[in-house]
Formats: sequence, C-alpha cells, structure tokens
Amino acid sequence: MAGPLFIQRVHVDPAEAPEWAVKTPAIEHVAEFGLEFQQPITILTGGNGVGKSTLLEGIARAWGFGVEGGTWGVDKPRAQDAMFGALTLTTGPKAKAGYFLRAEAIARVNYFGGRSHGESVMELTSRLIPNALYLLDEPESGLSAVAQMALLAQLHALAEHDAQVIMVTHSPILTAVPGAQLLEVDEHGIHKREVEETMAFRAMRDFLEDPHGIAEFMAQWASDQRAP
Repeated sequence: MAGPLFIQRVHVDPAEAPEWAVKTPAIEHVAEFGLEFQQPITILTGGNGVGKSTLLEGIARAWGFGVEGGTWGVDKPRAQDAMFGALTLTTGPKAKAGYFLRAEAIARVNYFGGRSHGESVMELTSRLIPNALYLLDEPESGLSAVAQMALLAQLHALAEHDAQVIMVTHSPILTAVPGAQLLEVDEHGIHKREVEETMAFRAMRDFLEDPHGIAEFMAQWASDQRAP
C-alpha cells in the first residue's frame, strides 16, 4: 500500500497567471476545476501546445525545484518564472525530496560524459530513489522503444516504494504504466483516459496497422502543403 502523496492537488489563480498560459487548455482547466492526484503515478499526455509542460513546470516551481530542473533544494523558483505565485499546491506530510527532469535541459547538458542523450536519461532514472517526488517532462526523448519499456518498469517499481511520479509524455508505451492515473489534455480540458483511448496510442496503432499507407499519405499531405 502506497503512503500519502507528496502533492495531492494543484490550484491556479488565473488573475496571477500570464494571459498566454491561461489560454492553454491545461492551465485553463486547472484554474477552473483544480487537479487532484489520485495515484502514485500521474501521466499527462496529449497534443503539442495544450499546456502540459507549462503545468508541470509550474508544479515544479511551486514545489521548489530550480528552473533548469535537477535535484530538489539546489535552486529555488524566482519571481520571473511564468507561473510564480499563480500555481499553488496542496501537499502531504512528507519531507521534500526528488528530481525534476526537463527534456530541454538534459539535451543541453551531458550529465554523464561520453554517453548519448538516451543513455544519459536511462542512467539518471536508474539512480532515482524511493520515497521522493519525480517530475518528468518527456523522459522518452532519445530512448528506443525497448528503453522506454525499461523506464516503464523503473517508474512502476518506484511507485511501489512510496515515490510519486508526475510525467508528461507523448509515448504510447509510457502511458501504459500499470495503475497510473492517465490524463489526456485536449482543446476542451483534461480528461481521464484508458491507454487505448489516447491520441498517442491510436496514432501508433494506425501506423503499425498500415505503415506504408500512412507514410505515403503523410508524404502526400506534406507535398500538398508546400504546393503554391
């Protein structure tokens, strides 16, 4: 049985948030309804530009992670951060600890010299410890399908040892972490989903059923877009 969650609920004050952020479906939804975390692992998926990473970064700032990500307590949020003062958290009794992984930051910094981007991600996630909070922004970046399956297993094991994971992903593999609270963001807000209902899964399923047909269709579509 998992212990109490580090973060239980997220709130956004739209009067304090930037106008551009409030216009994204994720932030607009949380401003109106809040967002409650019900499982040790919460997965946010959906299309580009709907505010998933903005929401995750706001959670990270409110918890006390630095702008560039990394271990908790190394840096503090600053007033110029986009969601500073607008997003607040309802937290549990646990002491603060954990890691904020930003795909952009790990792409700029080689944490483990001489290794590929994907190898750096896997090395980093293998060092995650139980009983801490982990905020992961597109951790699948640079990972093969097999490595994503290995990451899925790592995250599930963490959740069984009192960790909490909040993850943004486009990977249909990572949406399938057993027992996760799976949420999809679209233009209408945030919705509970089953894996098979997500856009990520359906797009990959359609491609695998007819890879040549889909590839030819998309190539023709791109050609039509370039036509005068």
